[in-house]
Amino acid sequence: MKVEVRTEPGSRAVLEIEVPEDTLARAMDRAYASLANKVTVPGFRRGKAPRPILERHLGPGSIREEAIRVLVPAQYAEAVSQAGIAPIGDPSIKVEDGEEGRGLRLTATVEVFPEIGLPDYSAIHVEREHRPVEDSDVDRALEDLRARHGRLVSAAGAAARRGDFVLLTVSAAPSGLERLQPGKELLVEVGGGLLPSEVEAALEGAQAGETRTAQLSAGAGEVTMDVRDVRRKELPPLDDAFARTVSDQATLDALRNGLRARLARERAEEEQSALQDRVVDAVLASTTIDLPASLVDHEVERVLDDLKGRLESRGLTLETYLRGQDKNEAALRAELRPRAERRVRVRLLLEAVAEHEGLAIGDEEMSAEVERLAAELRKDVASVEAWLGERGRREGLRELLLRRKAMARLVEVVAGPEPAAPGDAPAPQEPAPADEHPPAGARAADAGT
Repeated sequence: MKVEVRTEPGSRAVLEIEVPEDTLARAMDRAYASLANKVTVPGFRRGKAPRPILERHLGPGSIREEAIRVLVPAQYAEAVSQAGIAPIGDPSIKVEDGEEGRGLRLTATVEVFPEIGLPDYSAIHVEREHRPVEDSDVDRALEDLRARHGRLVSAAGAAARRGDFVLLTVSAAPSGLERLQPGKELLVEVGGGLLPSEVEAALEGAQAGETRTAQLSAGAGEVTMDVRDVRRKELPPLDDAFARTVSDQATLDALRNGLRARLARERAEEEQSALQDRVVDAVLASTTIDLPASLVDHEVERVLDDLKGRLESRGLTLETYLRGQDKNEAALRAELRPRAERRVRVRLLLEAVAEHEGLAIGDEEMSAEVERLAAELRKDVASVEAWLGERGRREGLRELLLRRKAMARLVEVVAGPEPAAPGDAPAPQEPAPADEHPPAGARAADAGT
C-alpha cells in the first residue's frame, strides 16, 4: 500500500492511499465467502451458490461493494499508522478506481491533533500587580454588613429618596404588567430597579398618603399608586455588640481584623487569577496553534452542557433561558464559540508546557488531591476513589492536575517567583469546565476535564 500525506489549514491531513489490485481481489474473495454464507439463493445450499449467480441474485456490484465496505476502514487504519498521524474524529473518505481501473484510490481527509509552536516563554515578562487592602476597603465591608443587618422603620412625614422603601398599593395599571396589578400591595426600594424606571422616578419625593402617577414610555399606559408609608433602613451602631451579632468576634477591632484578612485572601485570589490570564494571553500571542474546528465544536458542547446544568440547578431550562435572552440556540452557540476556542487554546498550551518542562503528577499528588476532595465534599476517601474509578475520571483528574502544575510553572517563569507572604498562597487554577458531578451531586475539582 502506498500512502502520501499532505496537510491543509485547520490541522487537516489528506491521505492519498493506493490499494493494489491483489489486495482488492482478496477482499472480494472474502466478501463473496461472507455473503454466500449469509444469503440463501434458491436452488443452492447456503455457501454453495457460484459467485456469478450470487451476484446476480444480490445485484450487480454487490460483492465489490461489500469488499470495499470492509476493506476501506482497514486500509485507512493501516495508512494512519504508516503516516504516523494522530487523527481527531472520523475521516471523510472518497473512494475511486485506481489507475487503469486496477485497485482503488482512497482520499481520506481527517482532522489531526495540532502541533503546538511554543515560543521561548522565558523571554516573555508579565509584571505582578498587587493592591494592598486599605482601611477604606475594610470600612466599606463593615458598612455592607451594617446594611445587611439594618431594619426598616417608618419615616412618617418624610419624602422618599433613593434607597428608601415605599409601601404602596397599585390602584390602576395597564394589563400585562405582572408586578403592577391593581389592588396589589408592594414594598419597593426607590432606585432598586424592581419596577419600570418611570414608576420609581415617580416615587421619589413621595410622602405617605399621596397618590402618584407614572406615564410609561412608548405609550404603554399609566400607573397610579397610593403611597401607604415611607420606610428607611435603620443601621445598627458599629460597636462590640454589633461584632458579636454578625460574627464570632468579641470586639469591633477583632471584626475589622477578620474582615481585613478575608479581603486580603479574596484579593490575592483575584490577583492570582488575573495574573494567570495575563500570562496565558502573553504566551498565546506568540504561540502557533492551527486549531481543528472539531475541538472547538466539542468544547462548545461542553460549555453548553455546563450552562444547562447550572440552569437546572436553579429550576430553569435552556428554552426558558433562551426566551429570556431573546435568542435561539444557534445564536447562543455562536456567542459561546470565542470562549470555547480560548479554552481549547489554553488547554493545548498548558499540555505543551507540561511536556516541555517534563512535568508529571505522581501517585502521592493524586492521593493528596483525593483526600482534599473528600474533605471538601465531606465524603470518605473510599467513596471518592470509587467515583473516580468510573469512566476515566481518575485520568481526567490527573490531566487537570498536570495542567494546573503547568500553569504554576508558566506563571513562575513569565512573572517570576511569587513574593513570600504570610498565609497560604492561592493555588493556581486552570479555567476549565466541570464535566460530571461527583457523589451526592457535588463537583470534584473539574475531574472530568
